[in-house]
Amino acid sequence: MSKLKAAAAALIFSLFTGTCAQADNLTVPDLGTAGVLGLTLQKEQQLGDFFMRTARAMMPIVDDPVLNEYLDSVGNKLLLHANNVNFPFEFFIANDPTLNASAFLGGKVRVNTGLFIYSDTEDEFASVLAHEVSHVTQRHIARFLEGQVQRTNLTLASIIGSVAMAIINPAMGAAAISTTMGVTAQSAINFTRENEYEADRIGIDLLYRSGFNPAGMTDMFRHLLSMQGNVNPAFTMLIDHPLSEVRIAEAQNRVQQLPKRNNSTNPDFDFAKARVDVRCLKHSSMEDLIAVLKESGRSSNYQNYALALAYHELKDYTAARSYLNKLPQHNLFVIDLLTDIDLAGKNYSAAISRLTAQLKSKPHNRVINLNLANAYLEAGQPRKAVTQLQKFMDRNPNDVLALDLLSTAYGRLQDQCSLWQTRGELFALHANYGKSIYMLNQALETCSGKLTQERIKARVVQIANQRAFDEALSKSL
Repeated sequence: MSKLKAAAAALIFSLFTGTCAQADNLTVPDLGTAGVLGLTLQKEQQLGDFFMRTARAMMPIVDDPVLNEYLDSVGNKLLLHANNVNFPFEFFIANDPTLNASAFLGGKVRVNTGLFIYSDTEDEFASVLAHEVSHVTQRHIARFLEGQVQRTNLTLASIIGSVAMAIINPAMGAAAISTTMGVTAQSAINFTRENEYEADRIGIDLLYRSGFNPAGMTDMFRHLLSMQGNVNPAFTMLIDHPLSEVRIAEAQNRVQQLPKRNNSTNPDFDFAKARVDVRCLKHSSMEDLIAVLKESGRSSNYQNYALALAYHELKDYTAARSYLNKLPQHNLFVIDLLTDIDLAGKNYSAAISRLTAQLKSKPHNRVINLNLANAYLEAGQPRKAVTQLQKFMDRNPNDVLALDLLSTAYGRLQDQCSLWQTRGELFALHANYGKSIYMLNQALETCSGKLTQERIKARVVQIANQRAFDEALSKSL
C-alpha cells in the first residue's frame, strides 16, 4: 500500500493508547508529590494521550498497515497469555534502524525497525516483545517513577518531563534524567538489573505459554552478547537493556527447565523482515539489492517477497508479480503488494474483486479495508470509498490513514461540509488545535441542518478544552 505508506511518517511519543478526547470535562491530573500509586489508570491515560499528541511530530512512526498488523498479531498472541494486563496495549514501529524496543506507561510498546532487521527468527523477535510486555505488566515504569518521587523533592510532573525528553531525544534525555532527578549511577544500575531479570523470567514463561520457542530469548541474548562493547550505535539495546554473564546464565537455566520447542515457521516473519529490509534500509540502488538477493540463499519466502518488493520499486510490475505468484495468494503481505501492482497498472477491477472477496472473511481487517478504500478512490469511485471507510471507522475512529483517505474521498465528491470536518479531526489528532478549530469553523459556515451545526459546535468546545488541558499540563512539566 505505497500511497498509504506515504502518510505513514507521522511521529508518536506516548505513554498510553491515543484517543481523541470525547468528554467536555477535562481536568489536569494532580501531579504533585504523591507517589504513582496515587496515579490512577484514568490519570495515566490522560498523560499518555497528552504525550502522544505533543510528541507525534518528534518520533518517526512507520504506519504501514501490513507491518502493524503483523506486529499486533505477535503482541496480541503474547497478551492473551499474560497476567496483569490492565491496559489496551498498543504496539508501534519507529523508523529507527537501531536494535531496540521500549515499553512505556499504559501499555505503549515501541519497536524499532532495527528489531526486524537483526532478528533471525520470529521467536527472537517475540522474545523482545515478551520482555517489554513484562515491564508493563509488572509496572516497572510506574515503580521507577514512584521511587524517584519518594527519593527526591521533585514533582511527578517534572520527573515525567525528564523521562519524556529521554524518549524523544535519548542523547539529551539521559543527561536530563541524571541531572534533574539526581539518580545515582548505582541506584539506576540496581533498579535496571532487578527489572531486567524479572522481565526476563516472566518473558520466558510468557513466550512458552504463547506457543513460541522460549530459547528465542537466549538466542537474542547471544546476538547481543556478541555485540557487547561494540561502539556501533545500531546496538542501543545494549545500553537500555544491559547484559551480564549472570543474567544470560539465569535465562538459559530457566529455558532449560521448559520442554523443548522448535522455532516458529510463520512465513509472515520472513515477509515482515523483507518488507523492512527493502523499504526502510538505505540501498545503493534497487538493481544492486536485487543482485544481492538473488545470491543470498535466504529462505524462499523472504527472497521471493523481497525481490517482488524491489522490482515493484523499479516499476517492473511483471517481474514483481512473477515472484509474488510463488507465494501464498491469501497472505496479507502478498495481497497488499498485488493491490499496489494492480492499481499501478490501472487494473482496478482485479484489485477490488480480490479485496472484496477477502473482506467477507476479514470484515474488520485494517489492511483489507484501507486497501479497498484506496482501490475505490483510484478507480474513480469515491462514494464507495466513503461507505467503506465509514464502516471501518465505526470501530476505528482515530485511524489517521483512514481519515486521510476519507478526506480525499470527500474532496473528490466536493462534499465541503464533510471535508472540513474530516480535516479538523486530522489536525486534532496531531495536536494542531488552532487549525483543527479553524477547519471546524469552516464546516459551520458550510454545513446545513441544526443537528449537524450543534454537533460541530460541541466538537469545537471539546477540542478547545483539549487544548487547554495540554497547555496546562505543559506548564506543569
